[in-house]
Amino acid sequence: MNEYIIYTLEGYTIAPNESIEVENCQVLGFANGSNIDEAVKNLLKDNPWITKAGYDASGFITKQVL
Repeated sequence: MNEYIIYTLEGYTIAPNESIEVENCQVLGFANGSNIDEAVKNLLKDNPWITKAGYDASGFITKQVL
């Protein structure tokens, strides 16, 4: 089983100065799987808030943690 970090370019963060929106990556979590597709499936199964928040899995960036 491999471990993956899954993140997206969707969304934004509010800086301490709330009048400024910061464009950045959103780390959605870490998940295990035998491949990327299985890891994304496991992440979404274990974290239903991701789908409820409106994130689109087709935009996920997934990298194996070595």
